[in-house]
Amino acid sequence: MGLRLCWVVVCVLSGRLALCGEPESGPVAARFHVTVNLVPDRGQSYGSLFEMRDATGRVIAGAGFQDVYNTRFRSDRHTLQFFVRPRSYGDRFQLERLPHPDLDCGVYLFDWNQHLFAWSTVKNNGLRGWDHSGHMWRARGPLPPRPVRSGDGVIRVGRGTLFFSGNSAYYEGKSILPAPDVGGFYNFYYAEGRLFFYHRHRAESESFTRIYACAWEPDDVGQIAIDKAIVLETPYDQETPFAWGQFRGQVLTVSNQGGVYVFEGAQWRTLLEPNDQVSYQVYSMLPWHDRLLLAQYPTGNIFEYRGRDLTRLNDWPPRLPGVSSHARECQTLGIYRGDLFAGVWPWAELWRYDRDARKWNSLGRMFSHPQLTRERVHPYEMEAEKHGLVTNHWGQRVTGLVPVGDALYVSTSAKGTYRWDPRYDFLDEMQRREYGSVLRLTMPGNLTAQVPWKEGPMDLEFVIRSTQLQIYQGDIRLASSELDEEFRADLRDSSVTWGQGVFGSFGGRLIKHQVRLP
Repeated sequence: MGLRLCWVVVCVLSGRLALCGEPESGPVAARFHVTVNLVPDRGQSYGSLFEMRDATGRVIAGAGFQDVYNTRFRSDRHTLQFFVRPRSYGDRFQLERLPHPDLDCGVYLFDWNQHLFAWSTVKNNGLRGWDHSGHMWRARGPLPPRPVRSGDGVIRVGRGTLFFSGNSAYYEGKSILPAPDVGGFYNFYYAEGRLFFYHRHRAESESFTRIYACAWEPDDVGQIAIDKAIVLETPYDQETPFAWGQFRGQVLTVSNQGGVYVFEGAQWRTLLEPNDQVSYQVYSMLPWHDRLLLAQYPTGNIFEYRGRDLTRLNDWPPRLPGVSSHARECQTLGIYRGDLFAGVWPWAELWRYDRDARKWNSLGRMFSHPQLTRERVHPYEMEAEKHGLVTNHWGQRVTGLVPVGDALYVSTSAKGTYRWDPRYDFLDEMQRREYGSVLRLTMPGNLTAQVPWKEGPMDLEFVIRSTQLQIYQGDIRLASSELDEEFRADLRDSSVTWGQGVFGSFGGRLIKHQVRLP
C-alpha cells in the first residue's frame, strides 16, 4: 500500500521528481529524523517539525505542515513540506503558465492527497484535476463523485476523508450531517474536535445566519448531534465568511460585514462587531511562527492575531509603484521554500517575505496586461462600464497558492468566476485566458509529500543530498526532487529547533528527534 501511494504521489503529480525506485543521488549533507504521533486528529494545525538555522541565525532548512484557508478552500492538512534555502541565488524563480483549465474567467485552487484541483462556479461548478504526466486538465480527477460548490470542500482527517457537499457532511462516504430543513449549511471547518459551519436562511421574513460548533471526532458512530451544537446568531441576517483559522485552541471566522467571531472552550465571543456601513473582509488565514495571519480588504495588508486583538501590519505586503493605494485586497497566503507568500488584488501582485532579511520581495504580476496606472483603481474600469458591468469587474485576483511536489501553483481570476462573453472585444484571446489560469512557480529547494495516516508513532526522515531532497516514512520514500548541481546549502555551524518554525508550533506529539551531519 505504501509503495503504491508513493508511486502515485511522486510519478503523477509532483513535477520534476525522482521516481521511488531510482538509486540514491549524491552524498548526504544532512539527515533529520523525527518520531511523531499525530493521533488524535481533531482538525488541529500540525505546524512545524523542525527548523535549522546557520551561525548568523538565518533559516536554512525546515519541515512542517501548512494549514491555510484561502477564500473558498482549506489546504490539505496532511501535506508535509520540506525545504532547504540555498546560500546563493536564493531569489531565483521560474514561472510557467499551464494550459488553461477552460473554466472561463476565474478559478480557485485546492489540493487533496497531492492532487491539484481548479474550481469555478461556471459549467455547473466545474472542477478540473491537473494531470502532470499528461500536462493537461482532466474533468474532476480522483475526487469522489459529489458536487463541489462555493463553501464546500474536502480534507483529510485521521485515516479518512471529510467531504462537504450539498449542505451536508460525509466522512469516508457516510453521512455525518444531513442537510437542514430550511436554508443551507456551507463554509465548513474542522478544528478542536468540532465541525464549524454557517447556516443561512433567506426569506422575506425571519431570515437568519447562524454559526454552529458541533462536537465530532473521526471515531464517532452515527450522525452529529446538531441539537447539542453551540450556536452564534450573527447581527446581520446575511453574513457570510471567506476564511477560517485557528490559534492555540481558538477558532476564528470573519464575516463579509466585518464581524470577527472567536470560539474558545465552549462558547462564542465577538472580537469585532460587524458593520454593514464599512468594508472589512478577511480572505485568508494562516498560522505562521507564533501568530495567526489574516489577509484583509480594503487595506491590502496582513493583520496578525496572537490571542487577543487584531493588529494591522502596515505595508505587509507593500504595493507595486504606479498603482492606487485604494481598495486593495490581500486575498491569498501560503508558505513555500520556508517563506511567506501573498497575492494581492486588484493587479494580481505576488509577494514573498524573507523573515530573516525582514524584506518583502516582488515576484511581479500574474497578468501581463494592462499597463499599471494609479489613475484608476482597477484594470479596465472604462471597458467594464461600457459593457454595463460593475467598475471592478476586471480586477485581477491571485486566488490560490498551493504547493505540490517541488512547485507552488498560482491561480487567477477576475472579480468573480464569470463566464466569458465574446462581446468583450477589448481583450484578445491570449489576454482573456490569463483570467482563470494556473501558473507553476518553482524555486530551488522545496518538496512536498502526502503522509499516509498511521495510528500511533511514525518515523519520518528528511534527507538533503548534493543533488536531491528526499522524504521518507519509515523505509518508504514518499517523495524526492532533483536539485541543480550549483545548488549549495551551507549547513556548517548550524543549530536545530524542534517543534517550532514557519508553520507554527507542532500540533502533534514529538517523541524523538535527531539530526546527522557528515
